[in-house]
Amino acid sequence: MLDKNDVRDVLLKEIDICIHLHGKLPKGAESYRPTPAQRSTLELAQYLSHCGESGIRALLDGNWSAWEANSKRAATMTLAEFPAEMERQKKAIAGIFETMTPAQFATQEATMPAGEKLKLGRALLEGPMRWMTGYRMQLFLYAKAAGAKEIGTANCWMGMDWPKS
Repeated sequence: MLDKNDVRDVLLKEIDICIHLHGKLPKGAESYRPTPAQRSTLELAQYLSHCGESGIRALLDGNWSAWEANSKRAATMTLAEFPAEMERQKKAIAGIFETMTPAQFATQEATMPAGEKLKLGRALLEGPMRWMTGYRMQLFLYAKAAGAKEIGTANCWMGMDWPKS
């Protein structure tokens, strides 16, 4: 059965992969955006730097107002600061899960952004886990589109360069 530590570990791995992908961004990728209406690489990184932690906190305490405060803080982050901010988020998430009880994970009701009520464990999968995974994939695609031709499957899914044979 899936438990809180499994969810925590996957979220922390997503952060590690994002940090790895940041290291693969080519020069000039900061301002890359596929279309004028989409986020730039910098804006995507700013979102990734808090969406996991902000979502987890909001699902735990039912208060989504902290999301806005974290979003404003993240808006000042530079792309060079992304790895440090992801490490900060990683420590925060680990700390949150350390204090979360198995009973909370299994039975506490959480309210999703659109108002749906779910058990906390499921809400963490439906929200922060999906957000981190989806936007990590977007970071990979932005890196590729901005010119990182050498990256591939292992970079995106495992956060590593494919071993050379």
